[in-house]
Amino acid sequence: MDGKPGSRGARRPGKAVAVLDIGSSSLRMGIYQRGKEEVRRLELLDSPLRLGHEVFASGRISAETVRELCTALKGCSQVMKEYGVGEYRVLATTALREAENRAYVVDQIKIRNGLTVEVLENGEESAFIYSAMLRSPRLKNHSLLSYIGTGSVGAAVWEDGALTKACHLRLGFLKLSEMLSSLEDQTARFDRVLGQYVDAYFQRLSLRLSGGKFRRLLLTGREAETIASLCGAAKESGGYVLERERVEELFHRARTLSAEAAAQEFGLPQEAAGQLLPLLAIYLKMMEVAGTQRIEAPVLDMLDIVAAQMLVAEEKAFFDQTRSDGALACSRRLGSDNQTDGDHGERVRAFAVQLFDKTKKLHGIPGKRRLLLECAALLHELGYRFNAQNASQTTYDLIRQAYLFGLNEEETRLVAEIARCGDFHQALASPGFLSGKQRLLTDKLAAILILADALDESRRGKITELKVRLEDSRLVVTARGREDLLLEKWAFGECVPYFEEVFGIRPVFVAKSNLI
Repeated sequence: MDGKPGSRGARRPGKAVAVLDIGSSSLRMGIYQRGKEEVRRLELLDSPLRLGHEVFASGRISAETVRELCTALKGCSQVMKEYGVGEYRVLATTALREAENRAYVVDQIKIRNGLTVEVLENGEESAFIYSAMLRSPRLKNHSLLSYIGTGSVGAAVWEDGALTKACHLRLGFLKLSEMLSSLEDQTARFDRVLGQYVDAYFQRLSLRLSGGKFRRLLLTGREAETIASLCGAAKESGGYVLERERVEELFHRARTLSAEAAAQEFGLPQEAAGQLLPLLAIYLKMMEVAGTQRIEAPVLDMLDIVAAQMLVAEEKAFFDQTRSDGALACSRRLGSDNQTDGDHGERVRAFAVQLFDKTKKLHGIPGKRRLLLECAALLHELGYRFNAQNASQTTYDLIRQAYLFGLNEEETRLVAEIARCGDFHQALASPGFLSGKQRLLTDKLAAILILADALDESRRGKITELKVRLEDSRLVVTARGREDLLLEKWAFGECVPYFEEVFGIRPVFVAKSNLI
């Protein structure tokens, strides 16, 4: 999106990028450029919107609000031209994601403004934040990371160098305020009703995190600096420390005040003052869930994080690696929690990776899709604990219901589909909801997974060395083992017809023994 410099002066040297965030209460845009040592923000625009109010109240965005949004975006486009922006990303979060007429709104923005909107799924917004949190000096092993948004709350467990568990609640402070607004005029103890609702709703979070205390709670969000200021916390080491006692004091001060009175008392805009009590209730509950007496609140902004990834290749690589490591760690934890054979899963994953890498010319699947195969390998026996008669379908259902950090909803569905076919003894036909392209991808990865699973059919880890060679008309898999590989050879042979049908080439198993 190139353009001549405008009223903001001569065009600056170097690449300029823009990040736009269509949020629940505002449209924000940052213009960025990479300097010699850091990414610099050149401009920040913030326009108020009522998307969240409309969606959380009625489920839809009105035509009038869409027109207001498109007008604001037009202004953003003009600023982008003045800065000579060459690349942009327009992100939308909870409000637009949950709007029943979301497709129409995104289409109108494309037609009226020429902008492509990325509607972030549950957890994708917090994934940006978590990746930045991992750079914080406040991070310690066994920490709980949390992002408090207007319409959602995310939480993730950091332990042993990875995000091992993540979950997402569709209840942010603005949504909570809108949901319970009708009760506020019916009782003088609205704070008690609010606390009861938050307690009940956040039980889901405690259950999904399996309880326990954490060493630290790292929590951030759009209003973190406001809460820190009201609690009298000083900024240090790129963030704030909020003591539970001070947060409770602020909650008790605000609980009997109307939005108008709270605005005067705390020097806030009236709309922000009306959301203060629900926000504080969530902060207090997160400390209870984490078992901590304080909040470590690093100052983070999604606009800054996304811009850094657009301008600095190392930042994007770190983000991608964090998501990949997180997806695998969450898969391992999910398998462990459901008592799968972790050693078998790791062996199957290693075999599947080797088969995938050695057959790139055969399958033509981009390397980043290998992660789906790895997660499926770790989870392909997930359903056996609950339903031995129909384990494949149960495996599929359990993965679909899980939240694997680093994977979006479509990718999680694909992992579930691949994993359900991971055991040739119980492989099921497709349920039929995948597109032709998705079906081809999952069939290819499932064929590789089934072959990899057969190589550890005895669950004894017999194979000590594996070599894969792709020839014109066959795929030669040579295995060397510490024991007889007759069972693995039989299982491999059972998988040959499916693999040959998918790829048009016949796998051949060659067994060699280490026994003298």
